[in-house]
Amino acid sequence: MSGKFFLSVFLLFTAISFGYTFRDFDWYQHESEHFIYIYHPEIEESVPLVEEIAEESYTLLSRFFGNHLSRKIAIVLWGYEDNPNGLANPLIDSVYSITIGLNYVHREDGYWLRTVIGHELSHIFQLTSNGPFGSLIRKYLSGAYLPGALQPMWLSEGFAQFGSHLLKADGYDYRRVSFLKDQLALETPFSEETIVAGYGPIGGEAYYNFGFAFLMYLADQYGDEKLREFSSLKSGILGLAGIEPAFSIVFGRSYRQLKEDFIARGRETFDLDEPVSLYNSPTENSQTLQEYSPKSCGGKLYYAIYDRDRGYFSLNGNGVELLSTTMEILDYSVFENEIAIVLLEKQNGSEARLYIFKDGKLTRTKHSGILSLEYLGKERLAVLKNEKGVLRVQTLSLRNDRTSDIFVAPDSRVQISTVRATGDGTQIAFRVNFEGRKYLALYLFRENELGFYEFESDFEMGSCFSDGFLVSVQRELSSDVFLFRSGGTMEGLASFSRYVRDPVRVKNTVIAAGQLNGLKLLKSDAPVPAARSVPRGTLEIEEIRPIESRKRYDGLNSWRFVSVIPFDGVSLLFSDPTFNNHLIAGGSLNFETLEPKLHLQLSSSNYLAVDFEGKAKLTGLKPEAYLDIYRQYPLTPKLSFGWKVGLEYPLKLYGSLNVMLEDASALYGGQARLKTSFTVRDTQTATANVADASINVNLEWTRSNFELSSRIFSRVTLGKNSSVIPVKLWNFENDSSIVVGLSVSSEYILSRRNLNFFNLVHLSKEGIGGRIDILLGSKLSWRLVLYKIETVFLYAAYPFEVKAGLMLEGARLLPYFDFELLY
Repeated sequence: MSGKFFLSVFLLFTAISFGYTFRDFDWYQHESEHFIYIYHPEIEESVPLVEEIAEESYTLLSRFFGNHLSRKIAIVLWGYEDNPNGLANPLIDSVYSITIGLNYVHREDGYWLRTVIGHELSHIFQLTSNGPFGSLIRKYLSGAYLPGALQPMWLSEGFAQFGSHLLKADGYDYRRVSFLKDQLALETPFSEETIVAGYGPIGGEAYYNFGFAFLMYLADQYGDEKLREFSSLKSGILGLAGIEPAFSIVFGRSYRQLKEDFIARGRETFDLDEPVSLYNSPTENSQTLQEYSPKSCGGKLYYAIYDRDRGYFSLNGNGVELLSTTMEILDYSVFENEIAIVLLEKQNGSEARLYIFKDGKLTRTKHSGILSLEYLGKERLAVLKNEKGVLRVQTLSLRNDRTSDIFVAPDSRVQISTVRATGDGTQIAFRVNFEGRKYLALYLFRENELGFYEFESDFEMGSCFSDGFLVSVQRELSSDVFLFRSGGTMEGLASFSRYVRDPVRVKNTVIAAGQLNGLKLLKSDAPVPAARSVPRGTLEIEEIRPIESRKRYDGLNSWRFVSVIPFDGVSLLFSDPTFNNHLIAGGSLNFETLEPKLHLQLSSSNYLAVDFEGKAKLTGLKPEAYLDIYRQYPLTPKLSFGWKVGLEYPLKLYGSLNVMLEDASALYGGQARLKTSFTVRDTQTATANVADASINVNLEWTRSNFELSSRIFSRVTLGKNSSVIPVKLWNFENDSSIVVGLSVSSEYILSRRNLNFFNLVHLSKEGIGGRIDILLGSKLSWRLVLYKIETVFLYAAYPFEVKAGLMLEGARLLPYFDFELLY
């Protein structure tokens, strides 16, 4: 098979693949005094905003953490994904952020860019803070030398949020308080398993919440300067011993004592006996079920459920499960006998996709980037669309795909969430956040008029009711629900003792999603609030100064030193700021023959039109080299096509095509995942030509603490010398022309240890497992493994799964050890 054949297939499938990734955009860079900004032109208007925030943050955070970085921090910005997030990479001093904002249920949304940039830069400054000696190690030996990272996850995220708080971009708001109240009501609140491993009703949000609350308490009791001193002490050699010595030296009390003080203060401050009424009766697994997004249609109540334990989402209508999926349900709308539903697809980046559910069948549409929606009538929707970082409120016809803009956000200062419409389709309302100020935008079709109503406190949009929209409005640490009507009048309907969102009225009862050991449907038992009104205003947005200079970003000419690594002897690892391209250079010495070995390896993924990995190696005077070029094209969320061509020296030329099917679904009370691939390959050497075909089927099923997985492999060759392409699986090798493999494994989590050693090592899940691997060809190879499982949170609070036990391989009894970084 020739290179021209692969090129033609490549061009064909490029045309029909879906979704956006890094490689699909042109990338530019702009520099300021302390930063390099890497972005695609669709969001260029946001770069000056980020520059202003970043430089202001640098001044404050470098002073607080005592850390002036030796190189410019890279900030990578994009807007084409539909799952807002940010990330810090302290190894290469890079920050990554999506420019569309997040109206998160567990934290109040302020000015998104200011919050996310301040948060991620706080990670960079705190984690990379070092003394003079440590700075030399990071600069010349390893960027992974991070004494500040030897801390539990709650402290890492606590410092990041506290840094954002110093920038006046974050605060411990009323949305967060519900978690504190739930924990303080427990006999033993804030267990290490909850705030380190994220085990509990709100998952990993627990370590964000506790970390921020605890550091805010320390700052309030001892002052910001003590926190700065604590961070400084931790960043030196003493930081290698974890956090306990630093707590004792700076605060004069151990972490355990300070935590007890914090709990006592919380129990004195908050009313833990407030009335909270669940709409649904508590069930055995209510701690793991999250109920959200309630809506009403035809007198029936609909709501979404996330089963945290089993890992899937479902939609409930009038007490009956209508559908279940492993994709997150972002929003939905009901009209007569059909439901328009937005699901988050994650195969090719993260893309919010519109589906239609009708007559028990879920149909995928071609409409993507839909973040929120509401029916305006038959086959007509009001939608919030993310168009490569530009947010638009539109009407969408499902009949002819025509759209009409209602409002377009000019830049990332303006964030939009929650589009709703009246039942007769004459009004569209949506929530607007302009630099932290909250507006309800109301569009009247008959008048062709768009008005903005500014709220003095946080609020959330709910469903339409009668001639208006339900809204939940902050009142100190609680929420009041009103019926908002055109003109800004608000009729009081209900009160809740906690933060709630998505209020809906069903049979004279006001129901909303609120936090009580996770998200639950709550009903109001509190008095009705008094009527009020919201003034109509204007959204005045100043023009942004344009970028003065920019140039094309060259990721293959922007190397940053990462670390010395033990790879093929001793090597130096470099990466570009996006972490898509990597360069490794190094060598080794055979001390018996005194023969040196040098190597150079370059790889690129999701950067160019194709991915590649190439390596040149010189052992003594003997050269070796290879170059692999490949690409995988998603065709649907489940199906993808790929190809690969490679060249090696000494002479070896190969090419392959593959089709891959991946699927996940709820099955027998758990989650089943299937990954199947079929590959055909042709290999040419100086003396032989061999073609082969293989199929690989992986099936996993998990439920609660149990996992069962299997793998079936089969390979057949055409040609006389199958040894040219041996099968290598499970540390076995077989060069037969027909090879079959089978692997079956089972694991069971016995308990959660909740053991913490000096806040340096935390042991979480423990379990047992076993597996059998068989490879059959010209010979039979097999092994039986029994092992113990431990989940360990160690350096930088990252969890490792460690497996250790015994392995019977043929007639040999051997030790078995394996470990894996879980994320």
